[in-house]
Order: sequence, then C-alpha cells, then structure tokens
Amino acid sequence: MLKRLTALLLAGVIAAPAFGQINFTPQAGITAGYLAKTTYSSSFYGLVPPASATDEVCIAGSASKVVRVTRIAIGGSAGTLVTLPVIVVRRATADTGGTAATTTANPGITTQIASRDTGQSPNTGATATLISYTAVPTINDTSPVYVDAALMTLGTTAAATNPIMAVFDWSRDIENNVQVPTLRGTAQQLCLNFNTVSISSGVLSGSISWTEE
Repeated sequence: MLKRLTALLLAGVIAAPAFGQINFTPQAGITAGYLAKTTYSSSFYGLVPPASATDEVCIAGSASKVVRVTRIAIGGSAGTLVTLPVIVVRRATADTGGTAATTTANPGITTQIASRDTGQSPNTGATATLISYTAVPTINDTSPVYVDAALMTLGTTAAATNPIMAVFDWSRDIENNVQVPTLRGTAQQLCLNFNTVSISSGVLSGSISWTEE
C-alpha cells in the first residue's frame, strides 16, 4: 500500500509542471497577449486660453460606453516666458457655460476626432465629448479627484523656442494591469486645469487619446 501511495505521489510531482503550462497558439495576425480596443484620438492647435484659466481642455464620458483616457499632451508658446501647473482633475459633474473654442482649437470638433483603425466596424464614431475653452467655464464639481499634475513651460513666440510640454501617458499602465483614468456616464469629466494662471498671448496645442469599451 505504501509503495502505491509513493508511486502516485511521485507521478503527481512529475506531472505538475505539465499541468501548469499554458498551451496557446495565437491566431494568424494576432500578437499573443494583445487585444486591440476601440481607440480614438483628437488634436487641437491655435487654442488661445482665457485669463485666469481653470478647466481648459476636457473630455466627458459616454452614455453607452466606458471611456478610458490613455494619453493627454499639451504645450505651446506665450508672449512672456511662463511655467505653470497643469492639473488633471476628474469631476463627477461636468462643467457648464464658458466659451468653447472653435475650428482647429477645439478637440471636440467631429472632423478632428480620428478612429485609430477605420477598418474596425466598432470604430464608426466616438461617443465621448471633448471641449476646450477661450472663456472659463462654470465648474459645478468643486471637490474633484486630483488624478495627476505636471509643470508646463511656454517659451516666447518671438524666440521660437521648444516648449516643455505637459504629457500624461497612462497607456503603459494598461500593459501592467493598472487602471487608467476612467469615465462612466456623461456627467463624469476629465479636465486639464491651469489653476487660475493667466498666460500672456498664449497659443496652445495638444492631443488626447482614449478607448471606448
């Protein structure tokens, strides 16, 4: 009896590594461990921020999809060299009022929202809402979640120096199974806030990338 138990135990130890292995043969054209999500991006340029700017560029959630923001970048130039804080805030209630930028200065213009893969049938149209402001909006959620922050340096337009952009790149977090800034419902909004700093003759450019699931 003891010999049989010993033999069974030994067989189990030998077989354990085999059972622990994962046999996975990826489909042709698919990278193992990677599944593309419905992804969009939008850019803006020529944005003139208002005096005492607060929420300057925002993306609001969707009524039908979960919106995950993967990257935001912003930079530009000014009449006078300035370094200012750029704070990423998530609001439970979206801003109202203000004056939205127009044409290329507004990332929310439909023609500026690009599907990352036009061959994918779900990529027919983004449902998130984007906006930028030339006059400060009314902030309805005064106790936001502070998601991230960085300093942005705007060189003078006359000197044509390279700006130090504020870049918030959360895309690598997904690879590491870390949650990225997520918006659920149209009331939730992620904004770049300038903390009431005034930019003399400022002109801003930037981009936003996100997924909809």
